[in-house]
Amino acid sequence: MDHQHDNMEGDSEIHTNVSYNDGEVRVQLEDVYGAVPELEKNHEKEMHLIIVSNDLESFIHLHPKRVENGVYAASKELKGGSYQAFVDIVPKVQNYVAQPNDLQVGEGDQVTPSASLSASKDRTQDIDGKTVTLETDGLSTNDTTTLDFYLHGEEPEPYLGALGHVVILDEDAETFIHVHPTSDYKTTFETHFAHPGLYKVWAEFKYKDAGVLTFPFILQVDE
Repeated sequence: MDHQHDNMEGDSEIHTNVSYNDGEVRVQLEDVYGAVPELEKNHEKEMHLIIVSNDLESFIHLHPKRVENGVYAASKELKGGSYQAFVDIVPKVQNYVAQPNDLQVGEGDQVTPSASLSASKDRTQDIDGKTVTLETDGLSTNDTTTLDFYLHGEEPEPYLGALGHVVILDEDAETFIHVHPTSDYKTTFETHFAHPGLYKVWAEFKYKDAGVLTFPFILQVDE
């Protein structure tokens, strides 16, 4: 079930445009010839849209629905500020690489992504009464990195066809990685980092009594 999207996989044959107006996020798609691409379902949805604030503090995972040919929309109230939006899709034919889309909400100029990250010393997060601990192996560009999430006795429910979802961005919000568990039975993920540096990780798990919760971590990747 594992898959990874990042922006190091060649040239994209699909262009994306993300806009926001009055509580609605819209995504427009077209390929390099101006045609509308056909999409495969990817973990139960045609489109996953990840929106992060430019300081990487806010994280939003939406599933826009097709409202017209090549246009998808989702309702979401966003606070004023500068964001980066990543359109996660699987076209039936064309090559696609997720790229950051500038998204400005409210007045003001779009601000360049700038996050003051430092690696998490404590890799245990408590969110809404739930606790998750992250253990890693192979945090370098030379290795496959394993991310093991321990839910302290909790059993996550399947969420969009997987036991969890992990989204990773570098501190410049340019490199986008989205991975799923390596099996149907445990919350272990694998990925590869092409460049050293600081990365922010958001792990999403669904609980029977709490719904979907997001647990953030910051990792230092060495060469």
